[in-house]
Amino acid sequence: MVRISKLFENYIKFNFHVGLAVLALVQITTLDFDLPCHFSHQFIFFSAPFLAYNFIKFHRFLWKEIDSINKGLVFLIGFTAFGVFLFEGLGFYLPVSSWIILFFTLLLVLLYCLPLPGFKWNFRGFKGLKIHLVALSWVLTTVFLPLSINGQVMAEFSLAYAFQRYIFVIVATLPFEIRDMKLDDPNLSTWPQKLGIQKTRLFGGLLLFFFVSLEIYHSISSNFLLVLGMAILLMAFVLKSKEEQSKYFCSFWVEGIPILWLILKYITM
Repeated sequence: MVRISKLFENYIKFNFHVGLAVLALVQITTLDFDLPCHFSHQFIFFSAPFLAYNFIKFHRFLWKEIDSINKGLVFLIGFTAFGVFLFEGLGFYLPVSSWIILFFTLLLVLLYCLPLPGFKWNFRGFKGLKIHLVALSWVLTTVFLPLSINGQVMAEFSLAYAFQRYIFVIVATLPFEIRDMKLDDPNLSTWPQKLGIQKTRLFGGLLLFFFVSLEIYHSISSNFLLVLGMAILLMAFVLKSKEEQSKYFCSFWVEGIPILWLILKYITM
């Protein structure tokens, strides 16, 4: 039991769960748009967030140990490593639009945690920007990238779909924001810091109302009841969120919602 507990702890700690959550949302996108998703692409969709989140989590330990002269080199190494990984994984055949999305997503990841060479700030430090950076990177990875790989033209429907996904990720981030309210730098000006927990929950409910309304108006998914069920489940987690949470409330249960969504989607197809 101790060994299983340790394996589970490392599964969460090293962001395997996050990688599966992103992959699940990608699979949901491909099912909703009736797109193929080859194994090589699935590997990338899992590995990219896995590496990105581990880089964000653990870069600070290296960052504290190096002097300012070498920070530009670290930025360059990080950028190059991610770029080479994506390049080798996806190959030369990707359309230009996919490379633009990959480049922009990579840039967001690096600027989220690393200051540009010669500067002392990163994007995460801008007031109120953190939650939107997270949502944008997830939308780029789970919606626009699989669409562009399959040569889909960005139309009104796909933009509405992306906006719906954006709302979902924003609300799914709120339990983390509430948990970290006192740990986050006050200058970050997160929603719980600005609005308080109760108003943050209320705003999350309002966003999920728009999330479901988009589903009704655009018929984005083939299963409205499933989408409604996921919205209700997510709202339940937001309402239950507090500063003192169980160890895996956010890191396993909240992040596991996309995985459950995908499983139920396959079952109800």
